[in-house]
This record gives sequence, structure tokens and C-alpha cells, in this order.
Amino acid sequence: MKGFETNVLILLLAFIQFTGYAQSEKYMINNSIITPLIDGKNPSITFEKLVIEPANLFIQSKPRNENSPHIQLELNVVENNAKYSTFLWYYKISSDSIKTNYPKAYKNYSFDLKIKKEEVALVIEKLDFGKTIFIDLGQKIIIGNLEILFKDCVGEWSEDINGNQTDAFNTYNISLFEENDQKTISFISLNKDTKKERYIEWKNYKILILEDSEKELKLKVFKTDS
Repeated sequence: MKGFETNVLILLLAFIQFTGYAQSEKYMINNSIITPLIDGKNPSITFEKLVIEPANLFIQSKPRNENSPHIQLELNVVENNAKYSTFLWYYKISSDSIKTNYPKAYKNYSFDLKIKKEEVALVIEKLDFGKTIFIDLGQKIIIGNLEILFKDCVGEWSEDINGNQTDAFNTYNISLFEENDQKTISFISLNKDTKKERYIEWKNYKILILEDSEKELKLKVFKTDS
């Protein structure tokens, strides 16, 4: 009977490790790392060749103003001598101008937040086709054999015959690479009034532009039949 009770206790402890975010150590699910975070500075995490530093988690149940997120994670990713720094923001209520901005993509990895009430976990996994991602200005991401570089964003405007500004928009340049092939594609800001998506087709890839801003693009990448 004691042996049976011991086995039940072991199974219970194993189950607890994979539920909620209260555990103190990271765990693996489907080749991704999920690690719970605490308010403030968190310990570094290693994933393959990366050292991930959840430098500071800031949680506020009542934001100071409408532009302030409920949850903000300052994230540093170090690989050899290269360092990538970004922020992941969560808003309980989003609007056209204020939106959650993750999962963030860097090289062939994505960094996501998993939120359950006031408990927060960081999810790190390999990029894959068909998933929504955010790419920061100046960053390159890798999905399969495809590399995408958010090269630059140029602010422009149009004028009427009297020289009055009639419209302001951004022109975005992204570069696509596959083996020895490369192409740079330009497009202008999405029309937010129509809420229509824009897509780019190159070789056997289709890239949906879901949202754009001066600092990041929201994309979804598909591989089509050749």
C-alpha cells in the first residue's frame, strides 16, 4: 500500500511541474522552452546557442495611462558577441494604435508570452511557417531556407498643387534571401481604414503583411507548392 501511495505522489509532483507557472524551473514541450517569470529581474536561460536574459518584468494591474502596457518584459538575447534587445508588451485592452507586440522573432527563434491572470511565462521556440510573428526594424529572421531582413522604413508624404501635405505614409523595404538568390521588395503603409492585408510572393513563398509601423512588422510566412 505504501508503494502505491509513493507512486501516486511521484505522478502528482510530475503533473504539478507542467501546470500553472508557479514552478521555478523551465521545462520543454514540443522542442520549446517554457519558463515562469517573476516581477522584476529573472535569471538567464540557455536555449541551443542563445543566452536569453529576461532582464526585467514589469506588471501593473492598473496602468498609469492608456499608452502604458499591463505587462512589459525587457528581453536581451546574446549569441557569441551579438546582442539583440527588445520589449514584449501585453495590453488587456487593445486599440488600433495600442497592440500586443509578440511573439518577437530573432534569427530562427520566437519569443512569446503566456499569461494566466497575473502569472507570466516566457515561451522560446524555433520559427515555423504559418505562425504570426513580429520582426523589429533592422533584424533578420530565418524560416526554413528563407531569410527575411526588415531593412528600413522611410517616412514620406504627398502634396497637392499648392504644396499642402495631403497624406503621410511609410515606405518599407524588406530583403529576401534563399541560398544564392536575393530580392529587395518595397511596399507602402497598409490602409488601416480598409483593414486589408498585403502579401508578397517570391519563389515558393507567400508573406502576409498583417500590420506595419516604423519599428516593427507583423508577418505570417507560408511556403507554397512549387
